[in-house]
Amino acid sequence: MNILAPLGAKEEVEMLAESGAEEFYCGITPMEWMEKYSPGVWINRRNPYAGFPSFKDLEEAVRRAEAYDIPLFLTLNAPYYTEAQYPMLIDLIKRCQEEVGIKAFIVSDPGLMAAMKSQVPKAPIHVSSLAAPMNTGSIELYKQMQVERIVLPRSVQLNEIPALKEAAGDIELEVFILNDGCVYEESFCMTTHSAGAFCSQAQWNYVPQHADGNKSLTAAELDTLNEQVDDYREFVWFVNDCNCQIAHDGLPLGPCGLCSLAKLDSMGVDSLKIVGREGAPYRKLASVQMVKAVMEQVRGKAAEEEVEKLARKIRNQPQYCESGLMCYYR
Repeated sequence: MNILAPLGAKEEVEMLAESGAEEFYCGITPMEWMEKYSPGVWINRRNPYAGFPSFKDLEEAVRRAEAYDIPLFLTLNAPYYTEAQYPMLIDLIKRCQEEVGIKAFIVSDPGLMAAMKSQVPKAPIHVSSLAAPMNTGSIELYKQMQVERIVLPRSVQLNEIPALKEAAGDIELEVFILNDGCVYEESFCMTTHSAGAFCSQAQWNYVPQHADGNKSLTAAELDTLNEQVDDYREFVWFVNDCNCQIAHDGLPLGPCGLCSLAKLDSMGVDSLKIVGREGAPYRKLASVQMVKAVMEQVRGKAAEEEVEKLARKIRNQPQYCESGLMCYYR
């Protein structure tokens, strides 16, 4: 399994490569796109300022990554694009493949995938998790489109992966391993966070009401409701990277799958995605170092129990691990 790290700037390449990154992914929002569609129309699943500002910077990042023999993948994973946007996207893909040196494109829109197969057939496609490749039927669809990798959504669990791997055959599988969750299923989300992540706000005010407007909630019903609301707010807190906090030892908090690395390896998973192109460099560095430390045990053929023990030790947050709410793979 390779460690896939996010890039937000060319200056991060050496730091992350030296710390254990084995693949990179990033975004770009060319000025031409912003001038035509405005910064509010995202070209990928992160705001325009989370990606590279120019082809020049992107090309330099590719050159630096190539010095470490590390491939760089480009995200074009907006939930969908209009047909009128395809020509500009195809031109971007051609330039990035032929001139910049991008090794693959992470895509969520099946229409764009079809356009790529028709007009840029040699451009490798990695199916984004936003394309909802979460069952064998969807895997078969993308298999027919001759993609090279499929990124499984966050909601896919360990007991589901073997069947998806069997259906994928020679197609690589990538899974989430650290940072950032989603309150719902991101694959079916047709919006962005440009107005704030309103879907994950849990500190709302409400007035309890009975389904029958002529009745009032009993004390027991009100207690049950309040308990459920508190549980939901706790869940949202974990999904939002524990309220975007940093642990006392400086490590980033938030959704994590480190305990499951040995299991994922035995299932034939090919790549481990660390989330956070827009994150601070230190967050990316600490994340790569955590994954690498556990992966060294996996590659050394340590038992699953030993891998899990080390992951919990590195995490050093027993109360969060025991809650189960910070786990990608529960």
